[in-house]
Amino acid sequence: MTDLKKVVLLFLLLLILPGNTFQRIDYRKGINNNVCKSLKDNVLLYFIFIDSQETTPWTEFDIKSTLDSLTLAVQWIEKQAASHGISLNIIQDYYIGTDYTTIKRPLPGGTVYKSLNEPSLHKGIQELNSWADAIAKRVGATFNITEKDGIPEVKNPRNKERLVAFLRDEKQVESVALLFMVNNYFKNDISVAVNTMGHNDVEFAIVSYKYPAVIARNILQLFGASELSKSPFRRNDKKIALAKEFFRADIMQETGTAGIEMFEIGELTKYLIGWSPNLDPKYMPLLTDKIIFY
Repeated sequence: MTDLKKVVLLFLLLLILPGNTFQRIDYRKGINNNVCKSLKDNVLLYFIFIDSQETTPWTEFDIKSTLDSLTLAVQWIEKQAASHGISLNIIQDYYIGTDYTTIKRPLPGGTVYKSLNEPSLHKGIQELNSWADAIAKRVGATFNITEKDGIPEVKNPRNKERLVAFLRDEKQVESVALLFMVNNYFKNDISVAVNTMGHNDVEFAIVSYKYPAVIARNILQLFGASELSKSPFRRNDKKIALAKEFFRADIMQETGTAGIEMFEIGELTKYLIGWSPNLDPKYMPLLTDKIIFY
């Protein structure tokens, strides 16, 4: 059997087998979408520190140093916005218990990578959404809901959607970027943003490391930016090479431990996060990527 016939047979099997769906990645679906619209004016960055079974426990020092990194990431994004003539004010808020206690909740697959990909990407995203909903419910239970005539105006949030709705009203903002911080320092794992190109569930990111560049990249991804290096949602090798040629210093490249000051926001990222209305046609191939099979 030729390679072409094998590909066609696999494609047909995926079409007829129950529970299998597919879609081509189109990053334009993330523009001005979901709870993180264009990255302009007043937006809220709300983060929650999570202790999972396979991650390193958060210490007071770890939390404080991560808060410093979050501030550096926010300052860098705001500075980039100003340099491009964009009005942006990122408000920071977070959940933390007394004496720097965190929320304990094991990731569905142990690590972020396994949780996202096993047994399949589709199932992994479902499990992560349930995981995030459970955390949002625990955070929401701690809020002091104001009462009017002895009756609460709203109920305590019980999932991500209601948590974001509550935060929107409380902070008077349109966009809320929800980050779940896990401590994978000295461990090999990924950070990931999910639900960014759909409408079925609230978008959020799980951030594994406290490097400012990694944090900034995940914030931008919630607002529509696409990864430019290899990732679960950027898989075409030719397009990855093309992105490296066009945008070598873009923050959406793999940053590793490099300092955030080494990076910039390139033309493609500007377009996807709503900072530019147009995109040079030569960058158009980077707006799509391979079909994902669930």
